[in-house]
Amino acid sequence: MAYFQVRNSLNPSKVIVCGITYTQVVPKGGEGEAIWVIEVATDEPHITTSGTIPPYFINVTDELDLDLEIEKAVAEISKQVDWEPLSRDTRAPFVNSVQPDTYIQKIHENVIIGIIDLHPSLGIDIDSIEMTVNDMDVTNDLRITGDEYEYQVEWRPPSRVYEQLEE
Repeated sequence: MAYFQVRNSLNPSKVIVCGITYTQVVPKGGEGEAIWVIEVATDEPHITTSGTIPPYFINVTDELDLDLEIEKAVAEISKQVDWEPLSRDTRAPFVNSVQPDTYIQKIHENVIIGIIDLHPSLGIDIDSIEMTVNDMDVTNDLRITGDEYEYQVEWRPPSRVYEQLEE
């Protein structure tokens, strides 16, 4: 069994410990796909009953799905934990970096903006991120990477072909 810690971003002082066990089950006779059987559990008491939180079982055949399924299991377990007292999210996210860092740039320069939301916080709502360039909405052209507490937003000009004027 492996152990990992889970923290609620609105109560950074409380940490719960979760355990994870896994095995791969091969169908009898070796025919068919092997199945990963994963159990995620905690000893934390249930928020309403004070009893134990039941373990969360995952059955997957594709290793590519493992991370997402474990993330779902942890979210389900976390919903059943008493995280009180929660802190209020009183600060707005802020821009911590901008590239290029000068006002006038070449037409082919990518625009990269770093956005951070410090704890305690609910995180950045990715659907609220919008960008306009020269009064043109380029939101649908953005590449956004990171997580809900720190995103990198990148806009790449769609056309990098331009004419050279001759005198």
